Amino acid sequence: MPDVMAIVSKAVFEKAAGKAPAVGARLRMDRYGSANKQLAPLSSGGKLYLVTVRPPDEALWLVAVLDKPTFDGKQWIARPCDTPITDISKLRPQLKFESGVGITAKKGALGMSLQTPRTLTAGDVALLDAAAGGGAPPPARAVPPPPEAIESSSGVRKGLLIDAVAENPDSDDARRVYADQLTLKNDPRGEFILVDIALAGPLSIRKRDQLAHRRAELLAKHGKTWFPYPIQKRISRGFIEAINGPLGKVMKTAPQVFDAEPVTEVAIADVDEGSIAKLLAAPWLPRVRRLILRGELDAGSFAALCASPALAKLVTLNITGSKLSGEALAGLDGGLPHCRTLVLTGNAIGDDGMTELVKWRHLGNLENLYVSSCEVGQDGVDALLGNSQLPNLEKLTLSNNPLRDKGVGALVANAHHVPALRHLELRNIHMTKAGLEALLAAKWVAVRRFDIRKNGIRAADAGDPRVRAGT
Repeated sequence: MPDVMAIVSKAVFEKAAGKAPAVGARLRMDRYGSANKQLAPLSSGGKLYLVTVRPPDEALWLVAVLDKPTFDGKQWIARPCDTPITDISKLRPQLKFESGVGITAKKGALGMSLQTPRTLTAGDVALLDAAAGGGAPPPARAVPPPPEAIESSSGVRKGLLIDAVAENPDSDDARRVYADQLTLKNDPRGEFILVDIALAGPLSIRKRDQLAHRRAELLAKHGKTWFPYPIQKRISRGFIEAINGPLGKVMKTAPQVFDAEPVTEVAIADVDEGSIAKLLAAPWLPRVRRLILRGELDAGSFAALCASPALAKLVTLNITGSKLSGEALAGLDGGLPHCRTLVLTGNAIGDDGMTELVKWRHLGNLENLYVSSCEVGQDGVDALLGNSQLPNLEKLTLSNNPLRDKGVGALVANAHHVPALRHLELRNIHMTKAGLEALLAAKWVAVRRFDIRKNGIRAADAGDPRVRAGT
């Protein structure tokens, strides 16, 4: 059974132990809030060793050992442990981990180096158990020299940050650890990261206003220093999440942005068949999870895009208004294996395009499909839904297509093929009240919203709380 070490952020630790925790205190911790995939081996048993880094000299403390924790989808829970807070700083040179790398952090980067959970060796476990329980530890071993890394002005290792956050961008664990390290260096960006993370979650109106004001103050004072890149950008949870601009500017600026920030979304204008090869060769492209392209794409460039190994981890592809033909969708083939959102809005793909779309090997992975203003009719709806390949589809937009009531009938007939569908958008499809009645009578399993605006049907005539009607 594997044993794993994971770090508890300064904020979480002090919430449990107070602002002046003491070595020897027993916190009786019983849970660890993290969905990091590196913790998955614990599902077969083992122990979770929780450590934290303490200012001002980066002392490493063991604060809890959770025996055989179980995962509830958000956190790992075990019986309350009786482990005393133990200073294990002297064990740093001796811990090896299954990776064989050990702890090689430079000064100021200890917390950052531990932000990814690590599987322990039997020797590591013996060291930690001996330290917490008073046994004799094994002899020390030699430590390899630390690897090179990029450092910020505060001495914090940015390379480790980027790797950790980019690997699991939806998690805030790495962000909080990095914020702790910056705070230890009196760098105000640490506060900014924590404020921005808090603003992304549930808050009272008063608290949100306070934090939003503080965020604005920090950005006004330090924003040009933290985010000096000459390109449109979106900042979320403390870091640049997205950049946006014409192809030339993106290609020029993206390398330096990706070196310093965990960017996951890129929107590019002026893309055409002559520039796709240049884009696909960009070394930062494999880090992108959401790609938005504006321009003109022919069948060949679209096929190259879909087949590129650089986009193997892409989650969202948006190619609105790119003049794609229906035949071009054959280029999807077996590409984009992790794509969950596909936006084809404004491309005249027609019913033929829907026929090609359903041949895509990974169609069943889709959660969101946007095919508004695509000249799709009844036959296209039949082609898309007349199969059982869409078990995960949650949102489907078919607005501004000539569906009419016959197209609605095709939706109704195939309602059972989209059991997860929650949002169906049918604006301006020339549907009548009779079509609406048929739509509402169908056996939809999960639909919560029918958006039928701009069909000449008043909200008062709908008679169903799921319907959003009107002009």
